[in-house]
Amino acid sequence: MNTINSIYASKQLKTVIWQDFIKHFRNEVTALSYQTDICEFMNFSKADFIQLSAPMVDTYFHYLEQRVKANVIKPNTMAKKFRELHSFAMFMYENREKYQLPEVFQDYFFPYLKLVAKIEKYAKSIPIEDIDKLLFVAQDDLMAYCILTLMYRVGLASTEIVELKDKNFAAYDNGVYAFVEGRKEPCFIPEDVFVILEQYMASRQAHEYLFYNSRNNQLNIMYISRLMKKYTQLAGIPSYSAETLRNACAFTMFSYSAEPEQVARQMGITQIQIKRYKDVSYRDNLLREANQLVKLKVEPPQ
Repeated sequence: MNTINSIYASKQLKTVIWQDFIKHFRNEVTALSYQTDICEFMNFSKADFIQLSAPMVDTYFHYLEQRVKANVIKPNTMAKKFRELHSFAMFMYENREKYQLPEVFQDYFFPYLKLVAKIEKYAKSIPIEDIDKLLFVAQDDLMAYCILTLMYRVGLASTEIVELKDKNFAAYDNGVYAFVEGRKEPCFIPEDVFVILEQYMASRQAHEYLFYNSRNNQLNIMYISRLMKKYTQLAGIPSYSAETLRNACAFTMFSYSAEPEQVARQMGITQIQIKRYKDVSYRDNLLREANQLVKLKVEPPQ
């Protein structure tokens, strides 16, 4: 089996703890993967793993996060590293008395597992060049264009879009918000999306639901699925799902340094039927500020 070869590794870590840890591995490849990532972490932190601390892990998390954003490593690579480091730290913590580890030793990687999992999940989205092609071919259908924009820029799911009604939107002094049924937090509607939404609202007939089909019936999720299939084919791009387009909203926000809390909360009309609250700002600017980090905007259809 491989051994820990970092210059920062103590003799105890190399000859005792590591050797005990790898006993449950069945093959050399798995041990090598752990060995590489553990050594990388210690070399980055310039410290023995026994001296693990919260600041060390936090600094490493942000380092890897920047490498993901720069496309140096894949999100799933970052997730793999944290899962392996967590596994090793947990093993040491569970055997801390046996190895006489410092009392402050903990598995500081554990709190980050959900964050790296979210980054990994939302990274499976559509490349920006394909989104551009998708919107280009959909611009002659204002309703389709508006639906695609709400998924990409606001992060609404198909099930949420088909249930939207005029009354779900409210305009405050600090922006427009969608109060979506089933969500604890409202969704901020960026200005570029609001322009398109206004344009669509002005062109439609009065209806209980925001979106409806040619028979004047409420849309269903199969309609949006067929819509995605139609326009991805016309654009000559892979047959992306509505969920994948929605994921692009979260990944775009991550790419422009939005905090995980901001992304999670975003994802979870003039006289045209939008209730306005004059001289009132929505109580929480967090969602608005997070979305304003994003430099990518969607132009109204030509």
